[in-house]
Amino acid sequence: MQKKVIYCNCGGEIISLEVKESISNFLYKENVDAIHLSDLCNLCVSEKQDVKKIFSSQLPTLVVACHPRAVRKLLEFAGVESNLENLSFLNLRETTKDEILSTLKSFCNDEPALQKEHIGEIEWPSWYPVIDYSRCTACGQCADFCLFGVYEKTDGKVVVTNPKGCKNNCPACARICPHTAIIFPKYKQGGAISGSDSIDEIAEQQRLQQDIKSIAGNDIYKVLEERKAKRQSIIKNEAMKKAIEERDKAKEQ
Repeated sequence: MQKKVIYCNCGGEIISLEVKESISNFLYKENVDAIHLSDLCNLCVSEKQDVKKIFSSQLPTLVVACHPRAVRKLLEFAGVESNLENLSFLNLRETTKDEILSTLKSFCNDEPALQKEHIGEIEWPSWYPVIDYSRCTACGQCADFCLFGVYEKTDGKVVVTNPKGCKNNCPACARICPHTAIIFPKYKQGGAISGSDSIDEIAEQQRLQQDIKSIAGNDIYKVLEERKAKRQSIIKNEAMKKAIEERDKAKEQ
């Protein structure tokens, strides 16, 4: 039976260049049916329809990327069915180069086919959160804390509606999430925030308490109210700025 490899050539700095080059060289030499993704995080925002098409195949597919939990939540965010049984995962964040190449060799044992490549927009760092709804309680702390309108609370659910509004390398909302339900796939420090499948619940609660203290002091609720008010002020200022620009443009015409 024919098989497929989908490889995310991650645009972040969490996978070493040596590992990425080794994978690319292997896939090129073997000439397997491989789809190279410039950056899955990027494509799940900018090219959702293409992502759906890429993952629509029912062939046994090896997804070579970061933590499987993070990848599944990215696909869910893009509108891909999250229970695709034909997918298996090769976790580049927790596997050595030799183990990666050994797994690829074991998987790629069918007739060769042409390689394909999909390139997304490379100028955007593709840093944004995705939500693990199996852990999220819709408390809304992330939405109240974020100043940049990344989240919206709607119909009893928190959703990521403005991923490009997120500030690069800022995981603060995830660090104060009481249920470690927020994933930043490019988070370098690992753990639940990076989308790790194995979560040490006790260690995460200890980390949470330390992070809340360092970020918000002893009164998280006071800080959330202050940031909520600040965000509303930012939104009003942006709306006023846009109105003035439109007025000035109308005057020129």
